[in-house]
Amino acid sequence: MKAITFLLHTEQSLLVTSFQGDPNSDVSYPYIPGSVIRGALISRYLKHNQIQDPDIVADENIRRLFFNGETRYLNAYLWTSDLKQPRSLPIPYSWFKDKDAEPPMDIYDLSLIEVANLPNYISPKRLSEYFCTLNDRYVRLYREKRRINIHNQRDRRRGRATEQTGTVFRYAALDQGQTFQAVVLGEDADLQTIAQLLRQNENLWLGGSQSAGYGHTKISQIQDCETWNEVGVSVENRIQRNSLHITLVSDTILRDAAGQYIVEPPLQLLAEALGLEQHQLKSSLRKSYMTSTLIGGFNRKWGLPLPQVQALAAGSVFVFAPIPLTSEQIYTLEANGIGERRVEGFGRVVVNWLNLSEGAEFHAVLPELELSSTDPPRLSTDSESVGLAREMAKRLLRQRLDTLLVDKVGEIDLQGNISNSQLSRLLLVATKALNNHNLALVRASLDNLPSNARGQFESTRVGKKSFEQQLREWLDRPTGWIATNIQPVEIAGERCSVTNELAEEYTLRLIMAVAKKASKENTNDSRTA
Repeated sequence: MKAITFLLHTEQSLLVTSFQGDPNSDVSYPYIPGSVIRGALISRYLKHNQIQDPDIVADENIRRLFFNGETRYLNAYLWTSDLKQPRSLPIPYSWFKDKDAEPPMDIYDLSLIEVANLPNYISPKRLSEYFCTLNDRYVRLYREKRRINIHNQRDRRRGRATEQTGTVFRYAALDQGQTFQAVVLGEDADLQTIAQLLRQNENLWLGGSQSAGYGHTKISQIQDCETWNEVGVSVENRIQRNSLHITLVSDTILRDAAGQYIVEPPLQLLAEALGLEQHQLKSSLRKSYMTSTLIGGFNRKWGLPLPQVQALAAGSVFVFAPIPLTSEQIYTLEANGIGERRVEGFGRVVVNWLNLSEGAEFHAVLPELELSSTDPPRLSTDSESVGLAREMAKRLLRQRLDTLLVDKVGEIDLQGNISNSQLSRLLLVATKALNNHNLALVRASLDNLPSNARGQFESTRVGKKSFEQQLREWLDRPTGWIATNIQPVEIAGERCSVTNELAEEYTLRLIMAVAKKASKENTNDSRTA
């Protein structure tokens, strides 16, 4: 298939509303629908060619480029660093995991094995992620990032919320800073026209609420592809398999003979696309893993929402007995797709996506952080944020030291008859030492104690040590009681650790707190007596 691929980087949150959430919320799709990309390019084409005729479908070029299905606009899925499959795809519904497992983990393809053949300790549950890339037996799982914003409905005339028009609603939009890969399929001349439209301006606004700060994306890496397919594996390498697997990689809209929308295996459409009889596929169907979804949309020309219809959800899997197929049959099916609204990216099909030769178990992990080294990210040395990050690290370190100080004081219980006068004297000396940043003042005070006072400090116990011995240990090694409990704090590459000066400060504060606590306990004991 000939195609043009390009990347869409979200500069703002992107709101493309799906039918999820409660009535007071708009929840975006996890991807950028092809219909949204097509609509934006239609607007750009009309503006570039100065076409003002309200009936644009009358133009043959416009019909060919945007409406009759010769040019197809696929959904933009998350772009990854996977070299073999950079454009992720929806996870098949036949994949299950153990309900308590978290990546890295094993996942099981139940289209290949029966539930009864799973290990006894497995309680199968569907995966919560939406996207994946697959290389042999190695799966990487991806999930889009979302941003939730709360809004108030405003009165159009007053420009603010009122009691009558002040409804609170929520947007769960695709967050900024994400990259999606979009694909346009078609013929050479038409693809060149689309490429020219894309190169006119790298800025492209998509989705709803654009006037409220949503929808700004940037276009990059526009590339022509002579041979492109969804999974990055040639058709010839996917023919010889023990069974025929059909996987839907986009939502698919189907109708029955009476024109009603249905959700069932698309046997008739698959048979027509592959040049087979419907009964041949029906008798060969072994398993199906599928679910339904609601499809809607918005027509900007009408200013009205599109009718809601049921569809087969992306990721649905259908397994058939081995059927001899040629590469041309598979190529035609994957190029054209099945069902309705294929011009907007619906009905995309992949044949024999998974490599089934090694069994039904895969190992799945989350994407790795794409850092240039193992070092944490750092701010630029001339950045104004460096000082802020350094100050934040210092404050967080002090917060941890304060918590440690409270815990340490709570653990210490003085056993003995030390008088409040001696405790007050110790408190005054420690306070003076703290104000003068001079730990030696407390040590000198202990060296010059009168014999009566010394006796009180020696007879008072802190665990198995005398109070005097414990005080001298704190003074000689102020970092001793801190080092094993407090680790350095690092924010944005700015590292803050406990210095000798900081350790001396908190050691003096510890001595002061212990003296205050013991003095208060002595007072309470005397009142009780």
